[in-house]
Amino acid sequence: MKKLIAPALLALVVSPLRAERVVYPPEEFNERRAALCAQLEEPGTVILFAETSPPIGVRFRQDHDFYYVTGNEDKNAVVVIDAESCDAWLFLPPQTEREASRDGWNWLYQEGADEHWGLKKIFPLHYLDEFLARRRVGGPQRLYVRLSERDLIDQSRTDAALFYARRLTNPWGGQPSEDAWRIEQLRLRYPHYALADVTPQLDELRMHKTPREAEAQRLTGRVSAAAMARAIAITRPGRYEYELEAAATHEMISNGAEHAAYPAIVGSGANGTIWHYNSNGDLLEDGELVIMDYGASFGYQTMDITRTWPVSGKFDELQARAYRAVLEAEKAIIAAMKPGVERSRTREIAQEIFERHGFGEGHYPGGAGHFVGMAVHDVGDYTRPLEVGMVIAVEPIIEIPEHDIHIRIEDTVLITEDGAENLSLSVPRELEEIEALVGSGN
Repeated sequence: MKKLIAPALLALVVSPLRAERVVYPPEEFNERRAALCAQLEEPGTVILFAETSPPIGVRFRQDHDFYYVTGNEDKNAVVVIDAESCDAWLFLPPQTEREASRDGWNWLYQEGADEHWGLKKIFPLHYLDEFLARRRVGGPQRLYVRLSERDLIDQSRTDAALFYARRLTNPWGGQPSEDAWRIEQLRLRYPHYALADVTPQLDELRMHKTPREAEAQRLTGRVSAAAMARAIAITRPGRYEYELEAAATHEMISNGAEHAAYPAIVGSGANGTIWHYNSNGDLLEDGELVIMDYGASFGYQTMDITRTWPVSGKFDELQARAYRAVLEAEKAIIAAMKPGVERSRTREIAQEIFERHGFGEGHYPGGAGHFVGMAVHDVGDYTRPLEVGMVIAVEPIIEIPEHDIHIRIEDTVLITEDGAENLSLSVPRELEEIEALVGSGN
């Protein structure tokens, strides 16, 4: 007998979303630069660098901090901003016709690009050193540069620092990072500049989403939710984990996603207890759970969603009990997430619920978790209470390894004046809805 599926869930699986991309107007970046300049307490010069050599075989993604204040996606670019006037100058490498035939002409060759993007002027890259030298006045000057690690789409600044530190333990892989080399060169070439870290000011701005960024987040949430629902719908014993990844990825790209926010995690059975498992090569078997953690990126804004479901379409008694506890905890955490609430309170709420359901030590109540934005583990200050404009992932977890049980339900929420807006709510999470959706799209 075929399982009945609610019309709303069926529509989520079979109704196409409107494919679209996010395009920000120049005003968005003008406003961001103005906000950055207002954050800087001392006069000086800001300098930020674009991506130089992205990994081969993937769609180009600009350095986050550089893109945040320019909107420019040209490689090997540099932006200089006067902290007092907030005038901005962009420096781009000259191109040959052959280079342009491969990458397109950069803004240096686009008439009126400087005025359109609110820039004082666009110069050839080779003029940068002379430009900085000409800005020299008597006495020391402040040069705002990123002294912290860069973040990547799937790595926070902290993650990047840890991975770099681990690489340094390899005597054959311990070369300085590109950013470290730049800082060294700035100090050598311009000893009269006193270098100051601009990262805290950028992180303060990026931690609070602008209205346009919030709209990009909502679109990212809708498409990511549809992708997750599609993966649930095609699940059945005998499929492979990578088939669920493929179905979700197809849904994302078909609806305009520029990138996946991170490699898909599709873990069945014991693989589900490996939190960042992404080999996705095993066969789905009856009686197993599937944990899928995946999201898209639109307009340099990412999404983080996780759902857990039974391959057979029916939770067993222990799986169902753990699932209901996690779902109740997630709902309670989100309901409590209002401006001014301390993160510790959301963890206490989840812990109380876990214990009431008989799941005490050894589990992960989570509470208000990591920030989400340009990176899926985005920048932000975890010591502060919740504030309007923050976007945060919530992912309580109950894990019982001896039974291959790892129950995780994760959604990404936007903090508003009225509370938390669940950006990924359109993917089912009620136990009965999940069971009904499994296998419905075969």
